[in-house]
Amino acid sequence: MQKNKAKKKLAVPDTFVILFCLVIIICILTYLIPGGAYDELENGMVDPDSFHFVESNPATFGDFLNSFIRGMQGAAGTIFACLFIGGGFGILLSTGAVDALLATAIRKTQGNYKYIFPVVMVVMAVLGALGTGNNVAIAFVPILLVLAGKLRLDGMAIAAVVYIGSNTGFSTSPANPFTVLLAQDIAGLPQMSGGLVRTIVCICFTAIGIWYTLRYCNKIRKDPSKSITGIIAATDEDVNSNDAMIRMTPAHIVNMLIVLAVFGIYAYGGVKLGWGITQLGTCMLVMGLLCGIIGRLSPNEISKRFGAGAKTMLIPSLVIGFANAINVVLSDANLLHSIVYFCTQPLMNLPTALSAAGMYIVNCIIAIPISSGSGQCYAVMPIMAPAADVLGISRQVAIYAFQFADGFCNFITPTNGLMMGTIALCGIPYEKWLKFIGKYMLIVSVLAMIFLFFASILGWS
Repeated sequence: MQKNKAKKKLAVPDTFVILFCLVIIICILTYLIPGGAYDELENGMVDPDSFHFVESNPATFGDFLNSFIRGMQGAAGTIFACLFIGGGFGILLSTGAVDALLATAIRKTQGNYKYIFPVVMVVMAVLGALGTGNNVAIAFVPILLVLAGKLRLDGMAIAAVVYIGSNTGFSTSPANPFTVLLAQDIAGLPQMSGGLVRTIVCICFTAIGIWYTLRYCNKIRKDPSKSITGIIAATDEDVNSNDAMIRMTPAHIVNMLIVLAVFGIYAYGGVKLGWGITQLGTCMLVMGLLCGIIGRLSPNEISKRFGAGAKTMLIPSLVIGFANAINVVLSDANLLHSIVYFCTQPLMNLPTALSAAGMYIVNCIIAIPISSGSGQCYAVMPIMAPAADVLGISRQVAIYAFQFADGFCNFITPTNGLMMGTIALCGIPYEKWLKFIGKYMLIVSVLAMIFLFFASILGWS
């Protein structure tokens, strides 16, 4: 009895409990941190010399209660896109095309994830480097969860494949329009400048992400008890079952080509047309309808499968809304610019050799409340660019310090709805995700600061 009581007392809080408590903490901080603001210029950037304190707007009890529904409202585009993703893939999965494709992949590779996962992660890294990967990552989860069941892996492995792949590409990209290209424009540098160095860095970090993911997969395949979330299926019979021998039919092939075409169109739209998460939801709806028609499903069957698929996204959608409640409280209290101001001041006292690494740390702190890459770029780079001149480091290094921090913090910050939604869909509690991703975050952070240190010494520009 005493052991059972002890276990209950040591139970880790649920993701919703953690987010609820974080909102409470943020509400308390609104009474301790003064409000502040930078003047905004006509081009949307802030004037780095214009910071001034403004009247504080501490969160009331009513603000606290309303923050959750307002968080849902503010993240409505992402939430509805998630529902459409679930619905679209619900239709696709019902056609049998995914089962046939996975059976073929398992048969051709003899069930070797060491061949399958690196290819998927490279694709995700490329999409991430183009600025669309983190949006798309959550859409790949339903397919890969089916694969995990056939390969005796767990939801953590799938979250790692899609999110480490996409977000590492996003964080180190030589051409991310929402971070590096925008930051170069703000800093007055040529677009795509430093591209060769950035490409090499992106390849190296992607390789590290693949190594880290495969290392975990190897560990749990050798000893399933080391799985953080529990193996989805753990018997050889599941891998060699009859439906693992399903053959691809012409209809299956056409449906998978539709999937590739839809993602290709979205990737093009994201880079060239400025498409975002809303257009992703539309693409998933179109994909589902086309696949249902090719799969010869009746209108009623398509409707039922869409609804069933959307239901699987309910918890991830709620998690996204709860996470966004933190941003709502900070924004209403006028604290976002205050946090930027107080975090950048210590940089002025750092030695030149350490200032670039210091910029990374400061940007990591700022990235927690400001989860949007472009939002943080507009708030931070007008300050970091002239600060780099004062500190004696190149603006190119300052941009990478921002880019690294903004991207890598996406792995851990609870205000990042896409990450929270991805792990929720994989059935991973937030605290278990932190246990897994914390080591990777430490590795890439150390490597990032080492790169920034030597880049500043060597005068990379």
